[in-house]
Amino acid sequence: MEISVLISLLACAFLCYAEASTQCASAEFKCSNGRCIAIGYLCDASNSCGDNSDEQFCGSSHCHPLAFQCFNGNCITRRWFCNGRINCGDNSDERYCNIDSSVQCPPGWIRCPSGSRCIPYSWVCDGLKDCRGDSEERNCELKSWLLSRRKSGSRTDRWGSQAHRIAVALHFADKFTFSPGNSTGEEIRCELTTQLLQRLAKDKKMNSQELALYVHALLVACRDPRDFFGDDLVKDLRRRVEASVNYTNPFLILVLCNAGDTMTARDVDRVTDAYDSQHRPFWADSQALASMALSCISSRSSVSVDERILKDMLQELKRRQFRNGTVDNFRTTALVTQALFIHDSYKKDFDLDSAMKFLMDGLNRSKSLLNAYYALPALNRESLLNVSSSHCPKEPDAEEEALQKVLDVAGETMTVHYSVWMGEEINVGRTWRLKVRVNSTVYDAIETVAKIDNRQKMEYNVVDGKPYVAALNGKDDDPEMGMFWFVYLKTPNSDKDPKMVEESPVDIKLMPNQEIILWYKRGPWAVRA
Repeated sequence: MEISVLISLLACAFLCYAEASTQCASAEFKCSNGRCIAIGYLCDASNSCGDNSDEQFCGSSHCHPLAFQCFNGNCITRRWFCNGRINCGDNSDERYCNIDSSVQCPPGWIRCPSGSRCIPYSWVCDGLKDCRGDSEERNCELKSWLLSRRKSGSRTDRWGSQAHRIAVALHFADKFTFSPGNSTGEEIRCELTTQLLQRLAKDKKMNSQELALYVHALLVACRDPRDFFGDDLVKDLRRRVEASVNYTNPFLILVLCNAGDTMTARDVDRVTDAYDSQHRPFWADSQALASMALSCISSRSSVSVDERILKDMLQELKRRQFRNGTVDNFRTTALVTQALFIHDSYKKDFDLDSAMKFLMDGLNRSKSLLNAYYALPALNRESLLNVSSSHCPKEPDAEEEALQKVLDVAGETMTVHYSVWMGEEINVGRTWRLKVRVNSTVYDAIETVAKIDNRQKMEYNVVDGKPYVAALNGKDDDPEMGMFWFVYLKTPNSDKDPKMVEESPVDIKLMPNQEIILWYKRGPWAVRA
């Protein structure tokens, strides 16, 4: 009973706060009696509301999200955070107030734009300025603008052809975009996956640059590009790089390095050659990418890199800056600024404040996806070097489970498995784990997989009004070779061999955890000559 009352009180308290966002200013707290007080007076041990509602949830077990909970559990007012005094008792309110770039923020915290302070991430975009200098609130409008690009309508085409860049941009705007339970992140992750599957099925000649953009997006979206439905996209990108002869885009090397691919001395040569090449009058953007790629090789691999070369590269980029803070144009300014965060190179011979002001003013005048994509890392004092999957859970949801959400399976469901086997040696093409409605048929499962992956599109022969499998992804029944498609079912938790079924897929009802096997093999009646 006491627990129920406590839960009810908590729900009411947070409901009051939610209502306050429309009746009080964004930087105020609405008391239970209707008064509005500054958030800084919440949990300061004084009855600022008059009814003590501002002190109601300030204990170690229930600290209001707008207050600060110390590492030792104490709950203090937010205005005591980084005030130069140890109010927590364990120094956690002062520990991350004046730090250098080598200090990592605690989990669930974010570094301020100045780079010298960490704050709880829940304080970002709440209307209060908690960082010194540049405010942590400055990117909130840009994040909202990115989210506004989401289209209504089709469940699988809401983010468009630039979904890969949107994923990376949102990751820099909000490091929790792809955290478990974030519906926006889940939707983008699903769309990226279905979009890329369709591209790979329809267009085997997708260019290397676009493939690299997808690899970056999969990294931030917590999808493994080395096992994308059985395809190793990193290996494919490496193969393309090795096949290039005269020039290699340094962005490709940067992506390979970020994805953990093995770097080589030849990659160092490719990057330095790209830096020195000048295929057009304005070349600093590509030089910035080359600098980031070389820095990645130097810091994340065993390949020897002459640091003097990297230093000279960065120094040359500094000389490209004009007096107004720009470097050629908006995009180039953003990329050069990103590159100069390497070894804190911006601190000497570069006007960082003017560059940042130029980027902010440019975004305020005119927003575009590409401008946001290039500027957001720089505005957060980061770079494309920071694209990784380090923020992802150790065991992310399976791709198939994420894709099921796109397919809107409603009602009572069950899990089944679907495999494609090829030949007598049973070369497994792929196995899916599907969530389908109870009482679904084998036909339903086949068509579900076809929606997920166009490469699994099935063709049927119709006999007496019912479909029978005849071809999968262009692989037809071959009567001359005696090779045909058969449907097998395997009983869950059984060591028995799969059993061939002769009925039409529409007549076969599935059981929970049952495995459907589409097997292209010699007919059981055939005898090898």
